[in-house]
Amino acid sequence: MIKKDEFVHFLVETGALKFGAFVTKSGRHTPYFINTGEFRTGKALARLSEFYAQAFVEHFSGKATNLFGPAYKGIPLCAATAIALAEKHNLDLSFTYNRKEAKDHGEGGNLVGDTYKEAKDVVIIEDVITAGTSVNETMQTMKNFPNAKIKGLLISVDRRERLENGKSALETVQETYGIEAHSIINIDDIISFLESEDNRKKIGAPEDILERVRAYRKEWGV
Repeated sequence: MIKKDEFVHFLVETGALKFGAFVTKSGRHTPYFINTGEFRTGKALARLSEFYAQAFVEHFSGKATNLFGPAYKGIPLCAATAIALAEKHNLDLSFTYNRKEAKDHGEGGNLVGDTYKEAKDVVIIEDVITAGTSVNETMQTMKNFPNAKIKGLLISVDRRERLENGKSALETVQETYGIEAHSIINIDDIISFLESEDNRKKIGAPEDILERVRAYRKEWGV
């Protein structure tokens, strides 16, 4: 079972989750910001992959034989998760990632790793999604590989924010493509973490952060 408070604390420790005052790409003023580019040491990536592997086991065990990591952030995530699944859960899955531009020499093509010469049930490993743009691009790419049967999507944090269609990005992905979509944690888990005074003190959170995150959730959440 995923220890959600532990994951939130880990995100804060690594700097991947910050509290303060930020502006999203869509122009929303948000009291928290997630940047998985902060996972830049071997120790941090190894720990992150353990959380991804546990989430995979809980949601996709027996449903997939391959992990796909979209370039660029998905590449280390899917490779590290494959290692964690093998070492921690005795699940030896193949993994695949793509190049932004197809290689015209050597082995050629724009896939590296398992190139789907045989049918594979695939789970896409991503960092976070906001509007689902990168997932849409990945799904279009995977149409070129009919042996890749997309079964699901796994991300780190679901902000559960309302898109123009009134639904969240994960809900939209599930409905659009008919696949499962799961996150290790979501904004409600972050709020639950912040509800503990000990947790707020532990991470040195701003004094009014719980109220601000709750208000943002109420205004923009689904």
